[in-house]
Amino acid sequence: MKNIWRFTVIIATISFLMIGTNSTAHVAAEDIIVGYIESDQGRFYALDDAIQAAQKGDTLHVFGGSYTSPIVISKSLTLVGHNQPVLDGEGRGTVVKITAPNVLIQGFTILNSGASLDEENSGIAVEASGATVQDNQFRNTLFGIYLRKASNSTIRNNIIDTKRLDLPRRGDPIRVWYSNDVLIENNEVTEGRDVVLWYSERLIIRGNKVSGGRYGLHFMYCDDATIDNNWLVDNSVGAFLMYSRRLRFHRNYVSNNRGPSGFGVGLKDMDDAIIRDNLFVDNQIGASLDNSPREIDSTVLFEGNLFSFNNIGIKFTPSVRKNQFTNNSFEDNIEQISIAGRTKFLDNIWSVNGIGNYWSDYAGYDADHDGLGDIPYESRKLFENVLETHPNFRLFSFSPAAQSINLAAKALPIIRPKPKLIDKYPLMQISVSSATLIPTNSSPMSMTILSLSLFLVIGTLAYTPGLLTRGSDHHSDPLVNDFTLVVSNLTKRFGKIEVVKDICFSILPGESVALWGSNGAGKSTLIHCILGIIPAEGKVTIGNVDLANNSKPFRKLIGFVPQEIDFHPDLTVLETLDFYSGLRGVPKSVGEKLLKKLDLHDHSDKRIAQLSGGLKQRLALSLALLSDPPVLVLDEPTTNLDSDTRSNFLIYLNELKASGKTLIFASHRHEDVVHLADRVLVMEKGLIVRDCSNREFSESMVGNRI
Repeated sequence: MKNIWRFTVIIATISFLMIGTNSTAHVAAEDIIVGYIESDQGRFYALDDAIQAAQKGDTLHVFGGSYTSPIVISKSLTLVGHNQPVLDGEGRGTVVKITAPNVLIQGFTILNSGASLDEENSGIAVEASGATVQDNQFRNTLFGIYLRKASNSTIRNNIIDTKRLDLPRRGDPIRVWYSNDVLIENNEVTEGRDVVLWYSERLIIRGNKVSGGRYGLHFMYCDDATIDNNWLVDNSVGAFLMYSRRLRFHRNYVSNNRGPSGFGVGLKDMDDAIIRDNLFVDNQIGASLDNSPREIDSTVLFEGNLFSFNNIGIKFTPSVRKNQFTNNSFEDNIEQISIAGRTKFLDNIWSVNGIGNYWSDYAGYDADHDGLGDIPYESRKLFENVLETHPNFRLFSFSPAAQSINLAAKALPIIRPKPKLIDKYPLMQISVSSATLIPTNSSPMSMTILSLSLFLVIGTLAYTPGLLTRGSDHHSDPLVNDFTLVVSNLTKRFGKIEVVKDICFSILPGESVALWGSNGAGKSTLIHCILGIIPAEGKVTIGNVDLANNSKPFRKLIGFVPQEIDFHPDLTVLETLDFYSGLRGVPKSVGEKLLKKLDLHDHSDKRIAQLSGGLKQRLALSLALLSDPPVLVLDEPTTNLDSDTRSNFLIYLNELKASGKTLIFASHRHEDVVHLADRVLVMEKGLIVRDCSNREFSESMVGNRI
């Protein structure tokens, strides 16, 4: 009786409030209660029954619990979930199907669709206009949200994690097909296949995070679309844009897209596109242009973009014409521009209104101090031309051999290649608009900066212990009086964003210090600043050696083991070690001793492709130790290792510490920090918020204070 009485009071209260607003008798029934309220059963026990009883325009408030599918919404209704009720497909078909216009579904967890690609089993399938799908979570669905001829719909603030199948068998987390004027914003998509946008006009795609898929965004035949302020990382391809007109691709963060194609953004048969104020970092290819623009009176404009740490900044098919480039920055790409094939590369414009682009390998000057180089930038490195026909030679990109080839081309004009491009008005300073680096929230930016990982271990080693510097006798360097690492007032800004903020600390010789913090705290960025990979304000010294003023001696004092290891797969362990020993001027016997010490000798004839993650990690450590550096820096050294391999690797590191090596490492593993660190620097939002001992750190973890 008590429960019946309380339920009657709830319904009476709702009716009273509606009558008090001059509603009619029917309007008083617009809010329908489904499920549980304060442990009392609502008006309907089953969602299907509530949908059947509802009238057009009604709102269903669905409380808690789990409701099984299939759920079909054939009326214009609003469904609002309270306490995240579950809609469970139980592994069969599509969970929710919407066939009426102007339906809103909000606040649900949608689970367990079927797994049939032929039937396109989905979490929510929409077949009518004006739908709004927002604030939902999708788990273990094949397709997440599928719009078919559902114009004027909105997909907002959803978290979509599709079925963990092999990539070809996955569905698309979002698919939009023949649906115009759709808004897709602030969704988080992980581990899907593609976010597919086909045959749809005037789309707005903004503020989304897409990672772990094949094509982050996959456009075809979508005119007048806007793609703004999205985070596209860790996919095979960040965005593939095809067969469309007047697309705007602005302020996106495109990083670590390194699949078989590996484009940050690919343009194929695109007309009048504007690519502006984007950050392309650490992709295999920053941007790829194929027959774009395609129409005779069209152009494509690249303006204000930063291309940095990519294998190739921009890659062109040779027939590409009428692209315009102005105010872009090409910073430390292995190859700034690549042309596929041998056809003449013509009719692309590298400056607009007297403003060219910044090139980190520009060797000119600015005598009149107008910010523009006084001589044109010409891209005509002989070694890069060799790479066009022999891409496997990228293995030697940072070697003395590559430098010798380019030096010979300068000395002997007869073998100097024709320039790929000429920028008549090169910029003298890197140019990044503040719009490029102001995301809708801090997380995408922080994660993008974290993803400034090293593109190849070759590049990594070139930056660290003096790859191009002969000899390793740092102990006799007169600049060195001890090996104390001191970081003073280190600050790194990207535009107006401070990623590392006024960091100060010191590490004594033989001390081991851990960097601890969540993703985006600034650990990896701090490491890259200490190594000199990323320029920063402030001062970093080892003894009397200053990174800014004595970079080569400084780098000889540091060995680096990156998180991601990317050796050439066809070389053997011994060949890899011999190659780097030769580059360093280190006797082969040093490498052979390291192989034995790190238990790699029995694997010396194996190809890199045959090695486990643990063996690759040990090989990376061997290379970092070739020059016997006193300081060793490691970025998440045990992330990809199993339990036994991780334990063995930590034993090796402790032995190095006992021998007097200074260690600084970033880790997400509490047990690694406790096992290895003497001190812990706790980071939040680019700041060191605590410098504590191992014991204090352990006590804080037990008390959940860190």
